[in-house]
Amino acid sequence: MPQSLKNTDIKEKKLSSSIYISTFSNRTLLIGNVNKLIENDNQNAFVCFSPLESFIKSLEDEFIYLFKSNLSKYCENIFFAKNKSITSLKSLANDIKKLQFKKNKSITITIPDNIFATSSERDVISFIKELRFLSIEKNATINLFIYGRDVHLIKKSVTQHPNLCAGYTNYQGIDKNTYLEHIYYWGLNTGMSGESETYHYLNNNAPKRYDTVQAQPPHSNLDDEDTIYISKTAIEYGYKIPDTMICAPTNSELISSLQAVSKAAIVLSCSDQSGVSQLGIQTYQLRQQHGQNVKIIIKEMKPCLRYADEMYLLQAGINLIVHFGTRFSRMQSSIEMLKGQRFTRSLPSSVEDLLSFHSETATVKGFINALDFINYTKSFLPQLEAVQTQFALIKLECLPNINVSNYLSMCSIQREGDIMTISRNSMYLFLQGVRINDLATALHNIFKLPIQDIFLSETSFTSIGRIEHELQHIEENSIDIEDFSSYESKKIVTLPTIPQSTSLAIHKPLDF
Repeated sequence: MPQSLKNTDIKEKKLSSSIYISTFSNRTLLIGNVNKLIENDNQNAFVCFSPLESFIKSLEDEFIYLFKSNLSKYCENIFFAKNKSITSLKSLANDIKKLQFKKNKSITITIPDNIFATSSERDVISFIKELRFLSIEKNATINLFIYGRDVHLIKKSVTQHPNLCAGYTNYQGIDKNTYLEHIYYWGLNTGMSGESETYHYLNNNAPKRYDTVQAQPPHSNLDDEDTIYISKTAIEYGYKIPDTMICAPTNSELISSLQAVSKAAIVLSCSDQSGVSQLGIQTYQLRQQHGQNVKIIIKEMKPCLRYADEMYLLQAGINLIVHFGTRFSRMQSSIEMLKGQRFTRSLPSSVEDLLSFHSETATVKGFINALDFINYTKSFLPQLEAVQTQFALIKLECLPNINVSNYLSMCSIQREGDIMTISRNSMYLFLQGVRINDLATALHNIFKLPIQDIFLSETSFTSIGRIEHELQHIEENSIDIEDFSSYESKKIVTLPTIPQSTSLAIHKPLDF
């Protein structure tokens, strides 16, 4: 059964009339921290600005039970938002001030990150100051928890204005068993703690700390930074390589031949999307074996890497991807730029955890009915969040004079895993593994005509909270496949025909 995570909050050491801010990359980390906090803190209220149903959605049943039981046992007042979206930080602050809190207690406030996406830095600072005034008024300790993929939106404000709060910590999930606790500053009654990073490993339902500094591999002092080990499959036909490059026929043979490597560059090829999973494993093992100073480069020989594949290889420990079409000399320049650099990203704790980042694309694609669309999207959201891959739900509002059925003939979805459905007045697309700045290109490839010419409006939802909220609207306005034809026939208004009693023009051949 999942247990609560390690918590830096110690009841007797926290300051009164102060705010402590913690950001979390996902809800699991947040709820684990809340479980530990309310067991050991003098909690008066837990305030969550997400509906309970969406807040605990997709979590394990035992984890949900532990969370609910701890709230009911240790917390005097529990508040969850109704099924409505928060419009601004100002309105959120007003809602908080209307709640009744006891003095000399601890208050935990939980907010999803999506509200910060539409808020300026001034709004963020003003909001935190409002909470600080509340903490002084109630002589209370306020724990402000913010969770989601976009918590970086608040990091800048908090780290550059340390006077806003007494402490700031970020919790970043590495994989399902590992997370990073980054304390930026943490004020206690004994003094201020400085910046520190700690990795924690969840094993046998108990958090454990492990050493993040990898043991130095043999030959770590070898001066081989000018050496490049490269697979021949990563070299274009007819290209003559310099003497500083050491070749092997294939990726596997190159890896097997590596014995004494310290700071050299290792170039592997990728020509087929089906081999990405194994390539990631090889990269991960290379990084574990030869340490953080080697440079691992993937050369794409054919246009086969998807965005999700690139994110997977990044988790495996690569330094650089050289995309298809890049000249070999440009790749050499990129390798030169990597000299002197050291790989400092966190690696998954095992090959099994690494493979959890490699999501297999579902075979379904194209148009499906609304219920299947909703279930499919809900099932994939936790997986996409875990692998840290961007995704989007796109709402396209139809023009009033165009039947929804006509839109189906205007679009063509080519990628596996991308789906679409229709509601009474809108068309929805769920695109997995797509960068937000590539949405316009993706829509251009799906529709035959520019979307601004055939749709009334376009709205993109890129956070889990907003997507789950919009899925409810899809369900409320869904159209069953068998009812679609009858619904369209009711909408169609037959235009009167123009009388053709007389011909307006007669085509005649030209005489020369």
